[in-house]
Amino acid sequence: MKYIAGIADEKKADYIKILNVGPRLAITDYFIIISAKNTRLTRRIEEEIEVRLKKLGIFAINIDGVSEGSWILMDYDDFVVHLFTDEYRLYYDLERLWRDSKVIKVRAASKKSAAGTDVNKDTGEDFDINIEVEDKLN
Repeated sequence: MKYIAGIADEKKADYIKILNVGPRLAITDYFIIISAKNTRLTRRIEEEIEVRLKKLGIFAINIDGVSEGSWILMDYDDFVVHLFTDEYRLYYDLERLWRDSKVIKVRAASKKSAAGTDVNKDTGEDFDINIEVEDKLN
């Protein structure tokens, strides 16, 4: 999953979050939720994930939504990748529906301005891909 988050980050995803839904859902263990600004980017991220996982011998059971690109679902059995445009991710809000799941946060790589200063300094997004497990069961 960290590998997939890294691919999405390389391809300029705006948002990456991994939910451990296994204890609550029998059909998969993890949802990897990714969003990007537009359908061109979601399709590019989907293609790159598919190509790289195939090289590792990992094949999707099903991929749906590529033609429209607003919500692409990639089912790999143990994990499901949900690729959204930013608008669709906010509308469907899977994080809210699965809010009782453990969250694995992925932070985007640091972005530098033309002057070389960190533009994400106060946002908490100034790390390379970094996985943190946070127990949401309070």
